[in-house]
Amino acid sequence: MVWLFSLLFIIVAIFSYLLFAPLYIEINSVNSLYAVRFHHLASAKLIFIDSSLKINLKIAGWKKQIDLFHQLFERKPKKTPAEQQKKRKPKRFSFSLIKAILKSFRVNKCYLNIDTGDMQLNGILYPGFYWLGKYTGNPIGINFQDKNEIEVEIENNFARIIGAFIYSSLKIKRSWKT
Repeated sequence: MVWLFSLLFIIVAIFSYLLFAPLYIEINSVNSLYAVRFHHLASAKLIFIDSSLKINLKIAGWKKQIDLFHQLFERKPKKTPAEQQKKRKPKRFSFSLIKAILKSFRVNKCYLNIDTGDMQLNGILYPGFYWLGKYTGNPIGINFQDKNEIEVEIENNFARIIGAFIYSSLKIKRSWKT
């Protein structure tokens, strides 16, 4: 009986970890870092090497590098006419569902310093970006020095995504009943 409770406890602990572990989206143009990371368990980094686009995957100690351009230019076998006739129903996402899921994300770090290359456009955008920086409390601005720097870190977890999905689904069903 004790081993059954310990097994159940281990399963609940693993499920809780997967549900509440943070998921990060990181963009850093200064260090050329474009990554998605699931706590310490898994990560995927986008790398530009020799005019090639590669993804470095790390999943629980397992490492793999995938060349996206190599797979893009490989020929795929043609589908038979029976396979071509099969049409999948498009899945529909409502605007409120997408909005609820986007609201579940938290921005931990946001630093934007952008130059469009056009002095007049920079002058027009400067007040808006200044106001946006003051409104959000993050350093967001336009520069006139030909520097583009973006550093963003966004966090979420599966529990908040599932909660947003359930909340928006219930909200939509309630609005149809009235």
